[in-house]
Amino acid sequence: MNASRFQIIRPDDLSDYRSQAGDIAEASWPEFMLHDPIADEHWHELFDRFNDYQFALLDAEANRMAAMANSLPFHWEQELSNLPEGGWDWVFLKAIEDHENGIAPNIQSAIQINIHPDYQGQGLSPVMVKAMRDIAKAQGFKHLVAPVRPNQKSNYPLASIDDYIRWTNDQGLPFDAWLRVHVRAGARIIKPCHHAMTIRGARQKWEEWTGMKFPQSGPYVIPGALVPMQMDVEKDEGVYIEPNVWLVHDVP
Repeated sequence: MNASRFQIIRPDDLSDYRSQAGDIAEASWPEFMLHDPIADEHWHELFDRFNDYQFALLDAEANRMAAMANSLPFHWEQELSNLPEGGWDWVFLKAIEDHENGIAPNIQSAIQINIHPDYQGQGLSPVMVKAMRDIAKAQGFKHLVAPVRPNQKSNYPLASIDDYIRWTNDQGLPFDAWLRVHVRAGARIIKPCHHAMTIRGARQKWEEWTGMKFPQSGPYVIPGALVPMQMDVEKDEGVYIEPNVWLVHDVP
């Protein structure tokens, strides 16, 4: 990565920061992933309550955002091994609840790191992980946790997440590329969170999101999903429950 070309920026550094960040999210996620009800209702809270925890990577030569990331702080007293199955949805709501109740945070959670497709494969992922760890350090936190979406799991939707996180490559590192990025940065895999995000929608919506048809009730493998989506034709509802993986970075 060309260090002089790419610069870490914050939301207040660009007038159209949210617009550019939204464009990266839309380019990075499968369409159905943009319809999580927790994110739809509360996304603004990242900037209204936790603005200091959001950042992006600016390509200074092209004057465009190359990558963006979101995180938030929350309070956690239990062992990290007890982080809940709710994962992504849970930690988002927990941070808001803590802030509303005046509970001081003592830990940071990643929400997402997205590299624009035009900039993937240029070594930007480790830079983004380090920048997120730097925020935790600046806040005096001892840990950064992350309910990570192991993207390559979508190639193996029928494998259990419990098995998948034990797969390794020839170097003994995690099989999944995103898990490898974190582990190389010093993270430890804690455990899966099997109900990290729940997305519901009518059959017509799922057909629009996926470009597929769902003639009968049952499980369907859909593009970009980590596990099958369950369609209930009689109820006119498809439900996708995404598993993620809790990771922890110790912050010295």
